[in-house]
Amino acid sequence: MSLSSSFTDFSLPELFKVIEQGRKCGCLTVCTVPQLNNPESKSQYYYIWFRQGRIIAAANRLNGQGLISKITQKGWVSDEVIEKNSVVKSNGIPLGLNLKTQGLLGSDELKILFASQVQQVREVFEIHKGVFKFDSKAREPLREMTGLSLGGTEVAVMILRTLKNWEVLAHILPDAASGIENLTRKKPQFRLNNVDINVWELANGKASLKVIANQLHQPTTKIQQAAFRLMIADLVEEVPISASISDFNDSPTEFNLVNHFNSGAKKPKESSTSKVSGSFLQNLVGFLRSKD
Repeated sequence: MSLSSSFTDFSLPELFKVIEQGRKCGCLTVCTVPQLNNPESKSQYYYIWFRQGRIIAAANRLNGQGLISKITQKGWVSDEVIEKNSVVKSNGIPLGLNLKTQGLLGSDELKILFASQVQQVREVFEIHKGVFKFDSKAREPLREMTGLSLGGTEVAVMILRTLKNWEVLAHILPDAASGIENLTRKKPQFRLNNVDINVWELANGKASLKVIANQLHQPTTKIQQAAFRLMIADLVEEVPISASISDFNDSPTEFNLVNHFNSGAKKPKESSTSKVSGSFLQNLVGFLRSKD
């Protein structure tokens, strides 16, 4: 599989979903487009490697020094020790696992390192103008691999939950006048926040997102974003709503969508993870630990 395009034609969340559903292996290269009115603006490159649709490594360079640099900066293992033990030359084994086998790194350190790589993936989602290419023939970068992995769709949903600037994705968000219909009643495999859960539970295909926003006392754009995350996770699908139903927006007593709240469910709170990017890294490390 070889695919190349720009962000105007294909969004990263959708691309991650395609890669995971197709269980693709290879390297996704993302390149930013320099600003024409800024002569000092230069292209930046990001590299994300997949195995069977799961992210196994990420870096902003191709010299094989990204992960080693993270390790040495934290003072866990020196560059000299890594090279002396020839751990980077072991056949077919990721650098992280080699270091763990030799007792130089522990499980927690590997999770922190992998989380920092996913943090780099998060930076890619902030790009406004860029192009990408997926090369299915690219080799796995053993020197950049911790041995850990996460599904592409799962990473996309996690990043979208903390994304601050949705401008690049605004044109593909579900319409506020549309509804969403639940595709499954099974417990989601993804860790959802309060807003996501409430929107998912109200996805009956009969209420517009604007109506749901009013019932949940949330901005319509925030509900559109939550619906998009659920669509990426294949939990809901967008469906048209007739005008006669959407008009009930101003008549909540005639069209009560949230009966389950009458039983005592609490109103969702604003997520604090969207305010501090550092908390994304901390939450991700905690999530990786919880998967043991």
